[in-house]
Amino acid sequence: MTIPDLSALTLSELLELQSRIGQEIIRRGVSRTSGSIQGEVGEALALAVYGGVLAPPGTKGYDLTDALDRKIQVKTRTLPRGVDRMFQFDSLDIDLALCIRFDRETNALDWAREFTGEELRNLVSPHARGPRLPMVRARRSGIDMTAEFRSAYEALAGMKG
Repeated sequence: MTIPDLSALTLSELLELQSRIGQEIIRRGVSRTSGSIQGEVGEALALAVYGGVLAPPGTKGYDLTDALDRKIQVKTRTLPRGVDRMFQFDSLDIDLALCIRFDRETNALDWAREFTGEELRNLVSPHARGPRLPMVRARRSGIDMTAEFRSAYEALAGMKG
């Protein structure tokens, strides 16, 4: 078996390859769900859109401090078309929250929404593991940031190693 030079592939091509590998692993019954690098991609997109500094790995409660010194929590879901789930939050002690949804089969960015901390506190439902925001509610609320995030995603997706 010949493995391609991965450094010659764009990020978009790598994500497509990863998606196809994940689908095959599920088809073989090895896993019931596919893990997602999209959470990391969501944080990179937020950094591209808002500027600032990513929080150190493992930081609870926020993912980015933007150029205006606001703490931002980024929540990313990668799901099959037509499937909705919850966005789970660790903390509501943030200035902004971003909810981003990707299509699992195509890796397309479906939508991105921005919420102030106060708006998020009014939208979430309590849960034992922490506040939850239903995807349907997230998609219909907040500020639509889809165009900005798609633009950043297109720029990131074309990068080569």
